[in-house]
Amino acid sequence: MRIAPALAAVALALTALTLPAPASAQAMKWDYPCGYYETNGFAYYGHCTNDGSWIWIYVDRKTEPDYSQCVLPGSTLLDYTAKVQNAWYEGAKCK
Repeated sequence: MRIAPALAAVALALTALTLPAPASAQAMKWDYPCGYYETNGFAYYGHCTNDGSWIWIYVDRKTEPDYSQCVLPGSTLLDYTAKVQNAWYEGAKCK
């Protein structure tokens, strides 16, 4: 019978169609970077989560007073990059 060679060829073809796993979960789930990032003159914080948690971040400003902010999952606009130095997760949930 020629069924075995045909099945082997189908199995090989399906294996070739299987894509490799992404290098990180970020590449697979979010359309923005996780953590602090800058783009087009604006500063953002990307909160990447699977549990829907809201978190506290610390916003380090260049000339104005720093502050803490509660952010929801997703990308949060902070301000112009000329005003923000950095931002990071403070280690606590706010909601």
